[in-house]
Amino acid sequence: MSTVPQELNWVEKRAACTITKLFNQICDGIEKDVSAINVARNLSEHHLFQADVSRDGTTMVVGQPNRSPRTRVFVVMDNDRINVNEERSNITWAAYIGLNDEGRCVLRLEDGTELEQWQFRKKALEGLFFGERP
Repeated sequence: MSTVPQELNWVEKRAACTITKLFNQICDGIEKDVSAINVARNLSEHHLFQADVSRDGTTMVVGQPNRSPRTRVFVVMDNDRINVNEERSNITWAAYIGLNDEGRCVLRLEDGTELEQWQFRKKALEGLFFGERP
C-alpha cells in the first residue's frame, strides 16, 4: 500500500519545514546521542563527550574537550542546508531540507538520498564516537 497521501496541503507542510526547526531538532537529538555514548562507553569525567551550541545558535560543536588530540564535529546551519565538518578526517558534507513525496519534512544529501534525523546524526557522529569510518 502506498504511503503517498491522495491529497495534501503541500504548501502549508513545506512552509512549516524550515531549516531552523530541523536544525533545532537535530541539536536536541545530538544532545541525547552525547548522553547515550557517555553512558554506553562508561567514560570517565575527563573523557566525556560534550555538545555545545554557539552563541548565535547556528553551530553545534561535538567533541571531547579534555582529550588530546582534540577532535570535533561541527554541525552548522546555513541558509538552505545543514553542513557537517568532521575535523579529524577533514570531511565536509551537507544535507538540504525538503518535503518528500509522502509529505514529510526530510533531510536530503546532494545525491538525493533521504535521511531520517537519526541517520543524519549517525553519519555525522559515528566516526567521532567510535573512532572508525563506515
